[in-house]
Amino acid sequence: MSSNNESIGKTLGVVVSLCLVCAVIVSFASVQLRPLQQENKLKDIQSNILSAAGFNDVKDVQATYDENIETIVVDVNNGQQVEFDSEQARSEWIKSYDFEKSKFDADMSIKLPKEQDKAGIQRRTTEAPVYINRADDGSVKSIILPIQGYGLWGVMYGFLALESDGETVKNIIFYKHNETPGLGGEIQNPAWTAQWQGKELPVDLVKSGADNEHEVDGLSGATLTSNGVDNTVDYWTGENGFGPFLAKVREGALK
Repeated sequence: MSSNNESIGKTLGVVVSLCLVCAVIVSFASVQLRPLQQENKLKDIQSNILSAAGFNDVKDVQATYDENIETIVVDVNNGQQVEFDSEQARSEWIKSYDFEKSKFDADMSIKLPKEQDKAGIQRRTTEAPVYINRADDGSVKSIILPIQGYGLWGVMYGFLALESDGETVKNIIFYKHNETPGLGGEIQNPAWTAQWQGKELPVDLVKSGADNEHEVDGLSGATLTSNGVDNTVDYWTGENGFGPFLAKVREGALK
């Protein structure tokens, strides 16, 4: 009996020891890989910003991004550019901004009243990055706005690129979503997003037969996703989103 108990005890001891060793290894790996994961996440965001600006098949994402994209920080409430005490402070803010998590930081965001929350995002950061693609002579080629809104199954994350006039759509891309493949998932189909090029704000999604500069055909069989995209674009280009900033762009404030 004693021998049997000792055997069980040894077995449990081995199992517990293995579990502890595995836990230490996983924890160590997680800590060591975190910087690489964050770097890859940032590079993915930069790649999508470049795509929205019209850069395709980019080989060196970081170099192309640094050469062509300027990041400014906007006070979403009034549309003013945020001034930082130093370039380091600005750089640290940009690095700390997370498209999925920052809105849940009470120090960086506000809870949206239900009547304002057209995009269904619940909270919105008080300050947000805006990306400027400039020509070689320094003039503005496009303005890329980060957008997010609720579709059928969850939040859709994307970028809306506007021409320098702040009202003509250059491109729209959604890089992360949970929409149904073949239906709502078609928000990533280049054939559909191509319809947005040259459209003027405000843009409305219609069931079919878009026939003017403000209309885009919705997604066939994906009414709720189409409504979500419509509400998302309306929100972020409206008075509770980047509307105040875009108004200043149209007045010539962005040089």
